[in-house]
Amino acid sequence: MGNTEKSGTKSSPQVKVSIFHLLLVLVGANLMMLLTPDFGMLHSFLSIPDIYTWPAVIIGTALLFMGFNGLYKNL
Repeated sequence: MGNTEKSGTKSSPQVKVSIFHLLLVLVGANLMMLLTPDFGMLHSFLSIPDIYTWPAVIIGTALLFMGFNGLYKNL
């Protein structure tokens, strides 16, 4: 009759999503999706030189990593 825990009331800790990091993920994904050489949507419509597309892919990848790094925060 002593100390029994209620197994049905356990809940996981709440998680807070950072809006800034979410925007970093979205911008990075859009840069990669639009400007990837030979596969990107914008690159297929327009003739964009590779000197502009490769830095955009590198920046987009960096933004994705930075965004996913701090996206979720435990309260």
